[in-house]
Amino acid sequence: MKDELLKIAQESLSSDEVNQIVKEKFHKALEDAIEDAFRWGAAKKAIEEKVKEIMVPYIGNYDFTKYLPKLDSVLTELVNSDTCIGNRQILENFRNLMMEPEQKEIKVTDLFKAWINQCNKEIDTDDLEICYDDRVSYSCVECEMQVEELDKPSWSSCQRAVITFENEHDEKLNIEIPIFKWVWDSGKEEPYTLSISNDVRISSLRRLNEFQILLLRLERAGTSIVIDKDCYYDKICPEAEPEASFS
Repeated sequence: MKDELLKIAQESLSSDEVNQIVKEKFHKALEDAIEDAFRWGAAKKAIEEKVKEIMVPYIGNYDFTKYLPKLDSVLTELVNSDTCIGNRQILENFRNLMMEPEQKEIKVTDLFKAWINQCNKEIDTDDLEICYDDRVSYSCVECEMQVEELDKPSWSSCQRAVITFENEHDEKLNIEIPIFKWVWDSGKEEPYTLSISNDVRISSLRRLNEFQILLLRLERAGTSIVIDKDCYYDKICPEAEPEASFS
């Protein structure tokens, strides 16, 4: 009986049909093993790292300037079309975000002035005094700019700092802007650049104001931030006009 079974097994294993079955099972097992490695294992991570290593610098260094006029033309057409009225703000902000900044560097005081211009439009005028001098207007609000360098670990080549724009009347307008620069052991220093690390989604474009778009555009372009002053004072002057009351 044992010899009969062995003879049957030998005949079966030598057949083309069994060979094909074994081959298919082996391929399936190998495919499953590779798929699992790419889904969960070190292979997937290794490939992702290589893709980032190669593609990210390429995309970062690629000059998209020649495409911007066409992009601007298309977006302008979309913004002005009746079919996109509901998404006009999203398209307008996206178009502004794609525009390259004219300057390669910007002074922190100029950034402060851009913030003030935004605050002039948005500041809450509740409880502000009304002036009746040359014209009826809300009183201006004192505001302040400060730049503070953070402690740098001895082992790090990255120097971080925070730019703060603030006022006491409408705190929702206040903002902290992180910046950083590379400081090498040789003594060479790179200029400061923005480090806002904002994950902008299409849905969030509707809520961004002009100053926030400016920050994102400057960060994307790697614009240098020049610290011309580490402390500065100015005023926010509301654009909204109060109703005159002479009673």
